Amino acid sequence: MPHIQKLTGSASALTLALALQTTVFGVATAQTEASRASESVNVGDVVVTARRSIDTSAVDIKRTAAVTVDAVTASDIERTTDTTLPEALERVVGVSADAFYGTSDAGYASIRGFDSRYNSMEIDGNPIWFSSQNNRGAQINMFPAGIVKETSVYKTVSPDQDHNAIGGHIALRTLRAFDGGAKPYLTLGGRFGRYDQESRVNDGPSGSVYAAGKTTFGSAKQFGVVAGVNYQRYANADVYSGVDSYTQVNGQDQANGNIYTNSHYDKLTRNLSLFGKLEVQATDKLYAFLSANLFDETKNLYLQRANTFVSATSGRTITQTGQGTATFTGGEGQVREYDYDVHRRAKIIGAGVDYALAGDTALVMRANYTDFYNNVLLRNLGDGFRLSGVNGAYDLSGEVATVTPSDPARYATLTNWVFRNTAATSSSAAYNRDQILKDKVYAARADLTHNVQASARGIGAMAGVSWTRLDRGFDQNSRFFSLPGAPSLTLADFAPAGSSMADHGAIKTNWNGFWDRLWAGGVSRLDSAPTTDYQLREDVLAGHAALYVSGANFRAIAGLRYEHTRDETSTANLVRNVVTPVTRKHDYGNWLPNLQAWFEPRPRLRLRAAFTKTLGRPDFADFAPGLTTSFDANGVPTNNGTNPQLGPRVSTNYDAGIEYYLSDGIVALAVFRKDVDGETFSQRFEERDAAGQLTAINTIPLNTGAAKLTGVEATFAKRRFERLPAPFNRLGVQANYTYLDGQWDVVLSNGGQRSVSGLRNQPKWLANLQLSYDAGPVDLNLNYRKRGRSFTGTFGATATGDRWIDGYDALDAKISWRLRPGLSASLEARNLTDSYIRQTTGGYDSLYNTVGAGRSYFAGLRYRY
Repeated sequence: MPHIQKLTGSASALTLALALQTTVFGVATAQTEASRASESVNVGDVVVTARRSIDTSAVDIKRTAAVTVDAVTASDIERTTDTTLPEALERVVGVSADAFYGTSDAGYASIRGFDSRYNSMEIDGNPIWFSSQNNRGAQINMFPAGIVKETSVYKTVSPDQDHNAIGGHIALRTLRAFDGGAKPYLTLGGRFGRYDQESRVNDGPSGSVYAAGKTTFGSAKQFGVVAGVNYQRYANADVYSGVDSYTQVNGQDQANGNIYTNSHYDKLTRNLSLFGKLEVQATDKLYAFLSANLFDETKNLYLQRANTFVSATSGRTITQTGQGTATFTGGEGQVREYDYDVHRRAKIIGAGVDYALAGDTALVMRANYTDFYNNVLLRNLGDGFRLSGVNGAYDLSGEVATVTPSDPARYATLTNWVFRNTAATSSSAAYNRDQILKDKVYAARADLTHNVQASARGIGAMAGVSWTRLDRGFDQNSRFFSLPGAPSLTLADFAPAGSSMADHGAIKTNWNGFWDRLWAGGVSRLDSAPTTDYQLREDVLAGHAALYVSGANFRAIAGLRYEHTRDETSTANLVRNVVTPVTRKHDYGNWLPNLQAWFEPRPRLRLRAAFTKTLGRPDFADFAPGLTTSFDANGVPTNNGTNPQLGPRVSTNYDAGIEYYLSDGIVALAVFRKDVDGETFSQRFEERDAAGQLTAINTIPLNTGAAKLTGVEATFAKRRFERLPAPFNRLGVQANYTYLDGQWDVVLSNGGQRSVSGLRNQPKWLANLQLSYDAGPVDLNLNYRKRGRSFTGTFGATATGDRWIDGYDALDAKISWRLRPGLSASLEARNLTDSYIRQTTGGYDSLYNTVGAGRSYFAGLRYRY
């Protein structure tokens, strides 16, 4: 059975990688970059190569953009405790972070209420198409915050950008050789600290080290090199608690399933990122680059759950004494373990040429290649260790669930907990599961522009073509275990000496000995999951054209984009337990108009408006795997699985905004509306022939749903209130607020419909507040974020089956002081509010699960030349 590869490498390999791996960016025409909120320095007024300074503020990025964009920069991130890209993006107005594998860690980004599957991303011009096997959401927590020069979040996309962007488009930009001119630049540093909830399984320090620099050389400084490295190692744990399901009894929610109490979710993350680039500016009209980058990450996630199964059936009794509290008899104690080993590795290579032709005409060409590997190894105890006849009481009213057994001595004794040795032929047996995903992404584009640079006046035009191919292979294998002779294994055989279940200490242990026992002496069954495996080739060919009209105080864009998507999948169908290989093909095309304009009626005041159409291509799990066919008593085939003819969701978007630019800040208000057609839901429907005879029953995904969302974004930022009397003139504020009103018209499997007042992972509102105080060598920053109630995307036939995330907040603090020119030290504290992420369900918002990360404290040093 394949296993996770561990992160290794010699010093020589690291040196070679630093020389070869780069995170690069190609510079396009001034308009291509302006539409992506890019450059301030123009060479030849057409070909753009760099920023005027190393530090560019998020306000300047927003102001120079031709479209609606908000950004976070390296200087912004330095004033926070953020360590990954989704954490940093959560400070941006309209952006929220979604959890990774049920932990408290930020894994993905939602934009304006649309989760990551509805958004596109690029890093230095390279399209990021690597995701999980289930949907298209980019796994952006692979990117450490330390590599970010700036990241722009496009709320409206320009005609030349990937339009799989109903929520928006994320563009991560790293350092360039010509940023800040020809002078060299170097930054390096590190941070180390501890958590309130340290990992019980993984020892060693938590922290990160990084370095990045650039230089130029040649007789005219026409060549440039950028190189950098970022390494992170973090070991901590979440507190985990929850309830499987509820029934409504006498108008109250009564637990009906497993109650998980004080479980432990150990986490170890090791991430190595290498980046750099080789650039050349041979003449004032030519810019070229070659780039590559490497992101290699291993995550060991180790969830150990102790729970009690309660139910009012099968001779068990529950006496309800209040909402969230009850006494019970005949319960069953359970101990389970879920061990996720996740290894992700992405290699990205890019190249490009920008060439200024006659006059204001420029040719821009790009080519990229990505090799992505994602292996998830899951070890699951199956039915786990059991203790029958548990009587007691539960209390679900607090942050975590608690169960108090009536006989605590019996509950605490480890020899009473016996492993349920389920047959290997059962799906509830203990198992190891490998899920191996391999992606290869090829991309190329060419654009021709005329008179569209930032300084242009009059009429300009832009046209181009792009092609992106995804070659994807997904392979799942599961091995189920049982032990011959049914030996009675107990927790005492594997738990640490002296531990008991009284404080759940027995479950907080390493289970390697248990798995060694199963591998050495167990009987196993291999399930190769043929209908789950697939090979996919997806080609997206796009063409775009746009007309630009520019004046001293306005710019208008009228564009049209056409995207043609073609899929070919090879998988297997299962008919009467017979596996049949099958290849399916499907294609679809979409015309996507794009109208955008801004107007400045007076200096510093800008008005924006946009009408665009964007799309969300279907999730891989909905069209790529196979079908399972069974037959009813009348011989009618019943098909369950995917729909290879599934189409995309299409959104019609309306945007308007007003922005007023201060001397070192901004006041902005934006309103938007999105109407989405063709949402995907799995639905049962019947096929009949001309005579009305039933010929097939299908339960497959269909484009039968819809969604709509209205939102408001408000932003205020002022780096310093210099007009206030001292010492208040050193005070700074950044604040934003987002209100989201969503409606999801879901289709149930039986064809029934209902409406949910929220999209998948959509908060009702978001807010950020940063207070800064810069007093000479000391810089103090308080960062507070808060979000309202969010819908998880899991819905029931009625509202009592829906799952929500309660609103929560977090307060972070960081103080930095300058020790000498270029050298600074910092102290930081994260999640001072000790907030839990709490999911609820049922008729009374009862506990479904809760995850708490606790507080953390770090110290750091940074040197900058």
